[in-house]
Amino acid sequence: MSLRIGTIVIPRSPNERYKVDGYGSGQIAIRGYVSSEEIRKLTVDALYHLKEGSIVDIEISTDEGKVLTGTYRINELSWRNEPKDGGYELMFNIGLQKQQ
Repeated sequence: MSLRIGTIVIPRSPNERYKVDGYGSGQIAIRGYVSSEEIRKLTVDALYHLKEGSIVDIEISTDEGKVLTGTYRINELSWRNEPKDGGYELMFNIGLQKQQ
């Protein structure tokens, strides 16, 4: 899976969990769970460059072989570090709304 939102690429390693859900109304929800400290730092840096309410071109390639592209508005952007197994896990949500 790869995620490009605007000019920002969200890093990914094989051990991380990402989920992309598409909805009939042109919405996409991306949820990620990142445990690796190195990838967690890179992901937070990438998320800081995104801005809720901005309109961006996206390209999402899923593990199932689907490729989603188009112009979307970022209508939700949140993340937090949660304690897990003596370390931390980054949990993030990105909501996208298709633009006409």
